[in-house]
Amino acid sequence: MFNGYNSRVITPCVGQCGLNDDDICSGCYRSKKEISDWFDKTDDEKIAIVIRCKKQIEMKTSSH
Repeated sequence: MFNGYNSRVITPCVGQCGLNDDDICSGCYRSKKEISDWFDKTDDEKIAIVIRCKKQIEMKTSSH
């Protein structure tokens, strides 16, 4: 995960970027808009995104 500029919230980016047909990143599960707007989000918004993405990653790994 990478720390964005002066933010206290670390992005869920894992450096395996690739958007699917729904514009969701196959690496971190953020939407294209969430990725492009990341630096404009508040810390609370970023935390909510990270939590959602982590849950999606857990669901994917537990189903395999």
